[in-house]
Amino acid sequence: MTYYCHRCAARLGYLRDVYTSDPLQSQYQLDKFVKHTLPLSNPSASVFDSTSTGIYADFVVDAAASGAVELDALGRRNFIWLAGRPTGFRYKNSVLIGPTDGVKVVLSSEATKIHAFPVQTINLVTHTCASCGGLVST
Repeated sequence: MTYYCHRCAARLGYLRDVYTSDPLQSQYQLDKFVKHTLPLSNPSASVFDSTSTGIYADFVVDAAASGAVELDALGRRNFIWLAGRPTGFRYKNSVLIGPTDGVKVVLSSEATKIHAFPVQTINLVTHTCASCGGLVST
């Protein structure tokens, strides 16, 4: 994985073609919304603390607007946003693991696949920005 601070990501063009305006336009996105808003719809999914589509859309926009950028092994661009407030809960095998306080947006350059899910940032991992060398928390 490669990480960039938001400022360097913007300078390098990683903030272009991010599809945040309609995060529920496809069946794929609706399925992901249900997976991450209805507790135990998937036994190991993290779940947002609200089923509001407006709040979900805000999470997508907030993460893309100010989150760190992660390029995964396949070159996909993801955003990780430390919300500074509760965002939901994490489950594993239908057992509550704990609260989440961040949001990860994946498949951001695919208009009909971009989606978000809550992540736990209690155990912050700090990476170095691949461009400026500054610290990037994810």
